[in-house]
Amino acid sequence: MASKAQGSAQDLKNFWDRKSRTFPRYSPGEDNYEARVLALARDNGAVFKGARILDVGCGTGLYTIRLAKEGREVVAVDLSPEMLGILREDAEAQGLSNLLVINSDWLSFEPSGHFEVVFCSMCPAMSRPGALDKLLGLRGSQVVYLGWNGLLRSYVSEELYEHYKVTPKSFQGAQATREHLDARGLKYAALPIEGQWRVTYSKAELLDSAVTNLDDYGAVPDLDHLNSYLEKFRQPDGQYLEVTDYKIQMILWQNK
Repeated sequence: MASKAQGSAQDLKNFWDRKSRTFPRYSPGEDNYEARVLALARDNGAVFKGARILDVGCGTGLYTIRLAKEGREVVAVDLSPEMLGILREDAEAQGLSNLLVINSDWLSFEPSGHFEVVFCSMCPAMSRPGALDKLLGLRGSQVVYLGWNGLLRSYVSEELYEHYKVTPKSFQGAQATREHLDARGLKYAALPIEGQWRVTYSKAELLDSAVTNLDDYGAVPDLDHLNSYLEKFRQPDGQYLEVTDYKIQMILWQNK
């Protein structure tokens, strides 16, 4: 079964609107995943402070709000209005006034002015023809790009995909990006980010997430089976734990 989220822009929008119900959102602090990712980028030459920044595929604003706290201005672009609604809510709670939020798919987005930094984290649109070329067309920008590097394994989804005969999509965005940069003769730094996400949900939230993921592949879940299966992930405190192994690569380069 092919993923709907790899189909039309409308399919992609519908999928991420649904995912917004259980998607992580901005969390303060300097000891979480997003803080460590931005620290790695800074340690390898990214300069966010005082910069005009474009956040491509910003989602709920996990990085956007952090970038806005450092940058002069952040333009945040995403296809999903539901994701952007969460971003606006969290940005308002942080008292940010230097954030411009735009609801658009990447290929239709018309950038205005120069961006010192372009940030793009695991944006599905980058797999579409012409998407990377558009990113490279933002001349003079420093690019901080995060792409999947061969592994995204959810312990909840793995057995469900097998049960419903789903073949998960490939997670090789980093490799394709490196090949694209190599073909253009652009120098870049490629840095591994590997680990495990551990996220707790209510039963209803985890059920919603599982149904959305299966529906993306056209699978029709049996709710009785799902409700029984998800009990495997129930914790002593009554929450449900999803563990995901990941391999990501941060790729940094300067557009010519």
